[in-house]
Amino acid sequence: MKQLFLALVGLICAETAVCQNNNLNSSANIQENLNSIAKGSAGMTMDNRYEGVTGTPYLVPRWLAATVTTRQKQVLEAVPLKYDVLGQHLLMRDPLKGDSMVLDDNAVASFVLNDLSRVPEKRTFRRFLEAPNPAQSREFVEVLHQGKYTILKQYNKEIQKANYKGAYGADRRSDDIQDRITYYVLGAGKAAIPTKLNLKALQTAAPDLAAALKEEASKRPSRSESDLVALLQAVDK
Repeated sequence: MKQLFLALVGLICAETAVCQNNNLNSSANIQENLNSIAKGSAGMTMDNRYEGVTGTPYLVPRWLAATVTTRQKQVLEAVPLKYDVLGQHLLMRDPLKGDSMVLDDNAVASFVLNDLSRVPEKRTFRRFLEAPNPAQSREFVEVLHQGKYTILKQYNKEIQKANYKGAYGADRRSDDIQDRITYYVLGAGKAAIPTKLNLKALQTAAPDLAAALKEEASKRPSRSESDLVALLQAVDK
């Protein structure tokens, strides 16, 4: 585990301005990288910024083993990870101290979460390169289906401030973190357009599969997210 942590720190730091001139093969420079993380250069220990807020900023509040791929195509296995959706950060647990540390987001291209509580267990996230708003291209989206057409799931969270004062207050006694989900269905070379995830929307987004989708939908349920993803997977071959 110690070797994994040092490798992760070294590889992530190698892709930041802080570590461009470092020789990561020497123990002295590895220690320098660790020190730079402690100072917040490539990561920082987490504070209690969400203390007293109802809801969770994380996609999954538990630590999950993840496979992380850097922009330099380096693959790191079994990294204990959390995805902070509200802050749009990735957190890693320091196996030596147990602390939470923010990774350098610029270094990460994609990651796969291994969530044993879900089916399928592996959840793939990548950069939202097709985002209609260029500012969102750095955010991560979950890939629900990848074929001729792609289904992407964008997670957003926002804080609703406490509101309990005045005659028309909402009687919300604390700040609440609320979830907002947006789905995108796109084909090769097409811009990402937000869509509802239902049969009609899939037919509109994939017109050449409309008839096949309708026929397949007559044989299986098509109500839930997993139903509709399986429906497209069945005909998008």
